[in-house]
Amino acid sequence: MKILTLIASRRSPGNSEVLAKQASAGAERAGATVEIVNIAAFNIAACEGCLACVFRGKCREEDQMGMLVEKLLKADGLIVVAPIYLLSPASIIKKVMDRALMMSLYADELAEKQRGALTITVAGKSDWNPIGMEMMNQFALSYGFPVYNFMEAYAPGPGEILLQEETMLAVDLLGEGLALYLQGKTEARKPAANQCPFCYSRSVRLLGNNKIQCPFCLIEGTLDQNYQINVSQEALEHAFWTPAHRKRHLEDWIKATRGRYMQNRDAIKEKLEKYN
Repeated sequence: MKILTLIASRRSPGNSEVLAKQASAGAERAGATVEIVNIAAFNIAACEGCLACVFRGKCREEDQMGMLVEKLLKADGLIVVAPIYLLSPASIIKKVMDRALMMSLYADELAEKQRGALTITVAGKSDWNPIGMEMMNQFALSYGFPVYNFMEAYAPGPGEILLQEETMLAVDLLGEGLALYLQGKTEARKPAANQCPFCYSRSVRLLGNNKIQCPFCLIEGTLDQNYQINVSQEALEHAFWTPAHRKRHLEDWIKATRGRYMQNRDAIKEKLEKYN
């Protein structure tokens, strides 16, 4: 049982690193082998949208993303911790998530494994963290890790989280719980009534009448008069981040666009001349 712990903070030691290492200690106590890496220190290029990862099986960027993907593919569990800056996680989270399209190539392989993720955000105060958990859970799901649980921690000063004994104990137990989840000895967190039952998002897109859509995993459902989100089992099985949906998205949409583009390429090049 291998767990990969990702730290997404340039501050060392900081609150994110402290929580990552404490959660990892809990996972190790439950029998997991844990590798800790700080992706903020990695050379990760921005996605160019070239789709080489899909059509060639490898991104053309010569950076450390290939090494990180290998680690993510080998891991059974994921712990990812990031500070919240401007209302959402540190930018390295989005940069790495943008490169996750290649994971669609491994949809069948990932579906066969028992995988799970623990996501942790650290902000100075709660009103500065409106979608941190949602984006971190999307990060985990984009790399094929269903969310086991999440934590939202708050401490403005470097290392100040260490003064919160309850938080430190809680994150230790969450790390242990992730390892137990991977062993089939416990269940994932139950979503609250106002959360998406697939990705735990508290944000919804209003579609009219009482219909809603989760903007993070795209499942649709209804919102009752008590603001409780209701989603059918069939809808859950077709969430964007399920292996089946990702494979279908790859084959029916991404690869299908190649032929259409090749047919229109000369016309596009001609029209692009005045923009060069």
